[in-house]
Amino acid sequence: MDLHVDTTGSSERPTILFLHGSPLSGRMWEPQLAGLAPDFHCLAPDLPEHGRSAGIGPFQIRDAVRRLSDLVVRSAPSGRAHVVGLSFGGVVAQALMVLAPERVDRVILSGTATRLNPTLFAILKLQVDLNRPLLRWLPPKVLAMMMRWQFDLPRAYDANLAEDLAAVPGDTLARFLLATYADILTPTATQSPTLVAVGSRETPFARWQARRLAETIPGARAARAPGLGHVWNLQNPNLFNAMVRAWMLDRPLPQELETR
Repeated sequence: MDLHVDTTGSSERPTILFLHGSPLSGRMWEPQLAGLAPDFHCLAPDLPEHGRSAGIGPFQIRDAVRRLSDLVVRSAPSGRAHVVGLSFGGVVAQALMVLAPERVDRVILSGTATRLNPTLFAILKLQVDLNRPLLRWLPPKVLAMMMRWQFDLPRAYDANLAEDLAAVPGDTLARFLLATYADILTPTATQSPTLVAVGSRETPFARWQARRLAETIPGARAARAPGLGHVWNLQNPNLFNAMVRAWMLDRPLPQELETR
């Protein structure tokens, strides 16, 4: 069984593989798939146990990388793709860079983490355990409204959020989040040009992780999106799309971004 994939643009254009956060799905990339289609061949898969790939599982990082590598081989004539990963999708993107570097061109990692030490992982586990009852008992529509409020998302995405949340039970989410974050495969020897992005309104921990990640990945650049939060591809799609277009085409980044 193959992953569900939303596709836009011509396969004659450079391919971009978009990897979503969890427990969302590839539908979080709708503004990118629409806005970047004239310039790129865009692929937004639902990762295993997410969205319309919920029946594929259990989620394991190496299996996900194998499936994504196969998708790139099938979909991109060159057998390679640019990669954009946000949050959990950024962790998966890093694993793809480590385990299948031959499939990866240029990369953007946004709002994601590098390898966690035991103390940080213990804090993550505590947060997951505390949120597990909410994820288990609250209706998806309520969870979607809470997520929209937390991340300052447009109301138009409520229906998609509710459907995505309904596809990933709380215990399932806790299981693969903890398994994946316990051993993040950070690409410390990659040759793929990498941009590490973060919203200025992300948590201090997220901003610190972005700095660490940019310092860890060879030759990486860092960019901060002023006034924006975690899922900023939905908060300001035009700026996010401009960043993606510029980075993947090796052009100057948008002036609105704070870069180093």
